[in-house]
Amino acid sequence: MKYWIPPLLYMALIFAVSSMKQPPLPMPKFEWLTIDKLYHFIEYAILGILLTRAFVKAKPSVVPSKLIWLIAAALSILYGASDEWHQTFVPGRCATLADWIADVLGSIAGVLAVYLYYKKKGS
Repeated sequence: MKYWIPPLLYMALIFAVSSMKQPPLPMPKFEWLTIDKLYHFIEYAILGILLTRAFVKAKPSVVPSKLIWLIAAALSILYGASDEWHQTFVPGRCATLADWIADVLGSIAGVLAVYLYYKKKGS
């Protein structure tokens, strides 16, 4: 259970920040690409890492080892989608496809980072 506490707390933090009208982060804009996309990428890379770590470390494993990577990425990606949807109910916030794409890419990067770490560690 101890490996599941960090991702669950982190998901609660994401929800809390998404519930704010204006998150406490600087938001300079650069054409169509805003630093907001980088925040989304990093935010979901961390979630991907935490979820993957929980699946890898949890014993007994509830998921076949070959599916850990896919399921961790899918959960992180789905949480990103639910977070974007949640923002549609917050005054002053909106959901965008670009934000969700940044969430998806970050989720995959986080899971891939853990995969590569364990692959290198095993060799």
